[in-house]
Amino acid sequence: MARLWIQLNKSWRLLKIWARQILCGTVVAFLGLNITGCTLQTSTPATSSPSPSPPQESYAVQQREIERLQQLLTEKDALIRNLNARQQDQAKALQESTSKVTRDQVVLRRLATKPGAASSIAEAEVAIASLKLSQVTVPEQILQAQRLLDAATASYAKGNYGTTMNHAAQSREFIEMVKDNHSRKTSDQRLAMVVFNVPIPLRAKSNVNLRRKPFTNAAKLVTLKKDSALTAQAYLDDWLQVQTSDMRSGWVLNTLVEVRVGDLDH
Repeated sequence: MARLWIQLNKSWRLLKIWARQILCGTVVAFLGLNITGCTLQTSTPATSSPSPSPPQESYAVQQREIERLQQLLTEKDALIRNLNARQQDQAKALQESTSKVTRDQVVLRRLATKPGAASSIAEAEVAIASLKLSQVTVPEQILQAQRLLDAATASYAKGNYGTTMNHAAQSREFIEMVKDNHSRKTSDQRLAMVVFNVPIPLRAKSNVNLRRKPFTNAAKLVTLKKDSALTAQAYLDDWLQVQTSDMRSGWVLNTLVEVRVGDLDH
């Protein structure tokens, strides 16, 4: 009987140890699940949050800006077309004016008389005197006009009345260019190309760049050598539209050229 009691007592202790181990394992497992759950809950928002989509208002602003830029581009294209058409019209008008001037010069020389030549010289003298008394301070250009007038006087002395009238007219054209440029600059008037009624013979004072348009940064057509012969057909501000002896046409600054007169150059 005592032996049976001892055996039951051992079995009871083993049962308590086994129950305690099962209970501890259950608690540990439960705690592990809780820890894993917390980890998953804290990490889930960082990995699964969707990226914000651009607001509708920002898209609308971008669309309006694109439309505005497209409108500006259309307007600039229209302006460029208008400018090109205007340049073509001016070139055509210049060609027609040059042809007319050439014909008028031929008629003028045929009909030139001594009194008419003397009158032309007198008109040029009055114009130069008026320019010297004005507020226009351009001694170099006044000298060029005087040079043309001197050529007219020399031709008159030789009896070449047609040449006299031609040089006197060129002198007046040069003076009108100086006065016109001064007037436009002081009054802020819009600059426009003006065609000479009588083309003016010129030569390069040094090597000169012939440019496509009357701007210092315009494309260079060719570099003209010193003393190259030119003919001024029009002006725009301080620029002269000239034609070379090989029929090139372009623009040069008026300070880089001087009048070319056969009666004086020889």
